[in-house]
Amino acid sequence: MVDLYFTSDTHSYVFPTDYISSGKQDIGYMAMSSRFREGAIIVDGGDVLQGSPLIRYEMRKGRKPLSASEAFNRAGLSVYVPGNHDFDFGYDTLRDFLSELKADKIAANVVDTRAELGLKRYAIKDVNGLRFLFVGVVTDYVNIWDADKLEGLEVTDCVLAAKEALEDGNSFNPDFRICIYHGGFDEEDGKIRENRGSELASLGFDVLLTGHQHAIIEPKHIGTALTMQAGSKAQHAAHLTFHENGEINAEIIDADASRPLLPAMRNMPEKTEEEVMKSLSEPIGMIDGILQDRSKLESAVHGSSLADFFNDVQLAFSGADVSALSLFNDPVSLGPEVTLGSLLAAYPFANTLLKLRISGAMLREAMERSAGYFDIEDGSVRVSDRFIIPKEEHYNYDFYRGVSYSFDIRRPLGKRVVRLLLGDVDLLSHPEHELSIVLNSYRATGTGGYGVYRKAEVLERYSQDVQDLLIGCFGKGKAVSVPPRTDFLLIR
Repeated sequence: MVDLYFTSDTHSYVFPTDYISSGKQDIGYMAMSSRFREGAIIVDGGDVLQGSPLIRYEMRKGRKPLSASEAFNRAGLSVYVPGNHDFDFGYDTLRDFLSELKADKIAANVVDTRAELGLKRYAIKDVNGLRFLFVGVVTDYVNIWDADKLEGLEVTDCVLAAKEALEDGNSFNPDFRICIYHGGFDEEDGKIRENRGSELASLGFDVLLTGHQHAIIEPKHIGTALTMQAGSKAQHAAHLTFHENGEINAEIIDADASRPLLPAMRNMPEKTEEEVMKSLSEPIGMIDGILQDRSKLESAVHGSSLADFFNDVQLAFSGADVSALSLFNDPVSLGPEVTLGSLLAAYPFANTLLKLRISGAMLREAMERSAGYFDIEDGSVRVSDRFIIPKEEHYNYDFYRGVSYSFDIRRPLGKRVVRLLLGDVDLLSHPEHELSIVLNSYRATGTGGYGVYRKAEVLERYSQDVQDLLIGCFGKGKAVSVPPRTDFLLIR
């Protein structure tokens, strides 16, 4: 019997903190690793070099080794597959990071022309009488997001590369064949596709462990493979147990900061974390008022100056006609003094952006999903059960900027958008009119009920994360202004 633990998209969440709440939280690789059994195979699916205040701080300070590398090594990481964000800073940064890891680094679809990364196409592990073949691949979309960062590298078709590595690895007669894919399952049309999990699951692997989408995918079979995905920030991990008879048991487990740390983790240096927490408390700028996110319902009904500000930043950066974004489950206002910590509390995720070409009809279809956020009960507006059962999903209500619009929530679902103007163009009367919209990469995949965006043409993908864009708005010598309110009316 052999245990395996898989994390992905940790984004250098190492310590048990979300950098927003006080006290320890059930998050971070140190807390997660306390669940690992001795002698287990430890695997990670990439995306370390972006996404947390810790890695932001360490990259700017040039700290080596990175805290994430140190934590991986102390936990006994066996296999690492780089994620798309690990390519964001170019060859030398990726090389330096990978050189810090004691694990096997595998990426069958990454051709390293300089031969300095130490990447292999696959790895063989013999544990407790069982032989494991690990094949690693990263999403082909690295070619789109990081086209200017791939000097010395070539990212090839992940499905073809995985198929060839599987065929070669089968010559070692493995008992179990495992594919680690930094990508997911939202299949797309086009020559290069971002998420090709379904294709990989049909190649003959016994297990397909995915990442990239920050989703929790409970164990299920697709094609020939048992597939799983374990979220992000080391809040969860996939735990698999392999038996001599070929049986595989699998579950998603949660991090638990109340458990004793692994002995190897107990003397992890805390100085860097203390420095990060100090940096979060230092002022970075001012606002000439308060950017408001009231209660979730009040913000949705009356508008939110915080959402307007975020949308304005996205519009200014992308040059799009329209911007769409959601706020998060917990209401957080910002200002008048702004610290790095307060800004990250208001926008806690390092999302990246896409600009899409859509029609007026497509925008209306997306807005109808947002308009479904409301119900009327006993004459009063409330949040619909569609957004709170079985779990709260206030983050799936989108605020729009660049258009004037009205929702009439007395009308049936799908017919609630009754005013939609882009300047002088009435998009309800001219549904064929084309426009550009900027939104985060996850919404663009259709998540949250916005599947219409999957049909859109991608005009541009941006590697800069929104947190960096927001931070760049402050510290310029004058206070940031509270933006004028979006022209939005809720009719009830």
